[in-house]
Amino acid sequence: MDALPVSDFKMRCLKFQYWFTILAAIPLGLAIILFPRWTQKLFKWKEQDTLMFGITGSVYFAFGTLSILGLKDPLKWSPILLLQFLYKVTWFAGVVGLMAKRGELDISSASWLMLGYAAMIAGDIFAIPWGYLLKGGAKRG
Repeated sequence: MDALPVSDFKMRCLKFQYWFTILAAIPLGLAIILFPRWTQKLFKWKEQDTLMFGITGSVYFAFGTLSILGLKDPLKWSPILLLQFLYKVTWFAGVVGLMAKRGELDISSASWLMLGYAAMIAGDIFAIPWGYLLKGGAKRG
């Protein structure tokens, strides 16, 4: 049996992050898709365009569903976590940062989302096998 290109600790972090994504993204995605107004009230989010909000729910659901595959083959599916990391960091810098700079950020309606995204980003930083991905391991694996 060949040795894995990442440590056992990294593999456990990967699996933890896949579970975190599954347990957070699938229910939230489904709630946004099936009960958009209720979800907005629950999290104190401002009313949004149903089609655009539905895209968000669909993306969350897709990330959660693809993370199930990550449990079976963590390294092969690790680009899913990389994509998740990049869009969340982009959201913080490009949306939250600019809204805060303009004085438009309503913390009361954004706090749960910001907290959840920050937790996911922190988990992704530890879980993503950066060296493996940057050396092209994902395309060979």
